[in-house]
Amino acid sequence: MNAKVLIAAAAFGAAGLAGAALAHEMDTDQDGLYSLTEMRTEYADLTEADYAALDTNQDEAVDAEELAAAIESGQLPSME
Repeated sequence: MNAKVLIAAAAFGAAGLAGAALAHEMDTDQDGLYSLTEMRTEYADLTEADYAALDTNQDEAVDAEELAAAIESGQLPSME
């Protein structure tokens, strides 16, 4: 199994296995990062400003840790 998938699954422990599976499916190019376009498949109302706020390390992409933190903090609803 891909190491990025394992890291993503671990990061989503609090969100549950269903959320991790949905996050994996949301990453359509399987690069371990979530683009704004990919995230809008699950969060249709996500704005560019919202996305930028989720990108806490400012690398212009949301990674599994940032996504998990956003869900845990309530910035985003859980993916179920």
